[in-house]
Amino acid sequence: MTNYRRDIDGLRAVAVLPVVLFHAHVGGMSGGYVGVDIFFVISGFLITSIIAREIAAGEFSILRFYERRARRILPALFAVIAATLIASYVFFMPTEFVEAAKSAIATVLFVSNFLFWSETGYFSPGIYSQPLLHTWSLAIEEQFYIFFPPLMMLLAWVGWRARRVIVVLTVISFLLSAVTTAMRPEMAYYLLPWRAWELGLGALIALWISDIRLSRPIREVLSIAGLIAIAVAVLGFDEATVFPGYAALLPVVGAGALLICGAQGDTLAARLLSLRPVVWIGLISYSLYLWHWPVIVFYQQLTFDRPDFWGCVIVVGLSIGLAWLSWRYIEAPFRKAPASGHLAAAGRGFAQRTIFGMSLAGMAVVIMAAGAVVVGQGWSWRLSPEAARLAAFTDDRHPQLRNCTARYDGWRSPSDPCIFGPGDGPPTVAIWGDSHAAAMLPEVEAAAHRANLRVAYLSRSGCLPVRNVDRLDGRTGRCAEYGNGAMDYLLQTPSLTTVIVVARYAMAADGYLTDYGLAERDFGPTIFEDLDTGRWPEDARLGALMEKLDETVSGLTDAGLQVAVIYPIPEIGHKVPETLAKLSLQGRSVGDFGLARSAYNARNQGVIAGLDEITARNGAVRIRPEQQLCDEKLCRTYLNGDALYYDDDHLSSVGAALLGKELDQVMQAAPLAVQSQLSDGRL
Repeated sequence: MTNYRRDIDGLRAVAVLPVVLFHAHVGGMSGGYVGVDIFFVISGFLITSIIAREIAAGEFSILRFYERRARRILPALFAVIAATLIASYVFFMPTEFVEAAKSAIATVLFVSNFLFWSETGYFSPGIYSQPLLHTWSLAIEEQFYIFFPPLMMLLAWVGWRARRVIVVLTVISFLLSAVTTAMRPEMAYYLLPWRAWELGLGALIALWISDIRLSRPIREVLSIAGLIAIAVAVLGFDEATVFPGYAALLPVVGAGALLICGAQGDTLAARLLSLRPVVWIGLISYSLYLWHWPVIVFYQQLTFDRPDFWGCVIVVGLSIGLAWLSWRYIEAPFRKAPASGHLAAAGRGFAQRTIFGMSLAGMAVVIMAAGAVVVGQGWSWRLSPEAARLAAFTDDRHPQLRNCTARYDGWRSPSDPCIFGPGDGPPTVAIWGDSHAAAMLPEVEAAAHRANLRVAYLSRSGCLPVRNVDRLDGRTGRCAEYGNGAMDYLLQTPSLTTVIVVARYAMAADGYLTDYGLAERDFGPTIFEDLDTGRWPEDARLGALMEKLDETVSGLTDAGLQVAVIYPIPEIGHKVPETLAKLSLQGRSVGDFGLARSAYNARNQGVIAGLDEITARNGAVRIRPEQQLCDEKLCRTYLNGDALYYDDDHLSSVGAALLGKELDQVMQAAPLAVQSQLSDGRL
């Protein structure tokens, strides 16, 4: 086996380009994320080849091994982290800056995979405020290299055959990934035990490659099959693919076949991978991988949108340009150790002691700088007074929201809701719903004070205002229990005359807003189950939703209660306060930022039609937020200097106040309903 194989650099290009194009949202590259798996196989192969050869020759040194890793990994990584922190200073709001600083610390300590595993999914729209997210793969590799070289040395010392032990460990890791990926996708994606088999396969190829003998025809067929396997994964996989698990076998085995066949002689695939432009991309692949994601993140921070065609050209071109500069002026000078002391003194390389000293110094500088950002809570003094005021709308929520909402981490029985309004009497009006009810609470309470009424607040985030429906997507729990209890409370509280119903209907019918938004974390698909009829069919969720909402409204109206239904609130898809603050900082118009009315109509058309039928059939009052928040072209996020949302889809108190007139009418009708119930003998 020669010391340098052009086809391996070509394979690096095959690994990195799909990742870059996938992240840049280039059409057809929906499975480009598998490039990371190819990198793992290559790394396992190359590192094991070096370790095994040096151990066999009695030349292996742990210090020299980690020196090579430091030369290879750290200089370019430090440059990217420094650039990322500077850009974060310019573009990010304080909370985002703190998160970027935390990830910088985790990155230099090679534990960023643990951080991102605990915080976000790989396919989450929320990743666009995480410019160092991609370093999770570096963390996995470096964690592998903490354990693997000592293991190889130990096996050589005790005289055990390394192949057998590594086969066992690789199989265990693969089975762990295969069995648990569907149940714990983030864990399987981000953590070493679930990924070690990919590096292990590369290691096994390195240990066995000298014993493998294949004829030319077989090598040609296998190598082309390897390329096809990778292409099928890149072009055929998408965010819905259960990954890594069994699916990762396709790109991993494909990469392994190319490594094996290319080592035994020339093949068509090896010639393709050895083409000069392909090899050149492979040479800069590490720097390209490092730079491309921060470029994409900050492009989107600047444009507030994902790249279109020209945006893709810009981010890919800029990433390649930065990668070449990084490779030429940062990577290359640190790669080679000096042949002797006088060469180091002449500037022709850095000695081992210098490399370790610079590495520790670089890590210390990053930790201190990023730590200062964390301790300084994102340095809010960077913001102009207007930007700081707009950003503060993130906290514009009812002060009792945490205590009165049944949350994921706590439980508040619907039989004992918070009561708001003047005096201390029983409630006349109730509001029931999910977190959109929580967002409406400040104005509902204000309307209650204006009408001199008391209001009962019934809300569990993520749970619909219906009976007998649970969520199975892991986002919430006990929805059915809460919904049943809330309905019982409403029907069994004699002082109540009016119920306001509100929910994020489109989320229940179509899933989370991920097509054009950059704000939400990825909780996966919304999955609901009716305890009587079973799981809602994926292609019939809207019908199931409307059936349950009709059951709620008709059940309340049949009991003599007046029902008011708040229609869909526009979901903006961006964190509104932060985005407005950034626009203000950049001197751009804040009044033009919002959601296209056409997008609102498209997402909510079926919901609105269904609610129209339900309210007409049951005589319920309609409250239409879009009539106050939207004109024919735009659903606004900003009015008279204030943000209308506290995040991407929940109204701020200012936004909720725009529905005050409709809520006042509902409140004014409530005493009349009391009189009607008294005259009918129901009270």
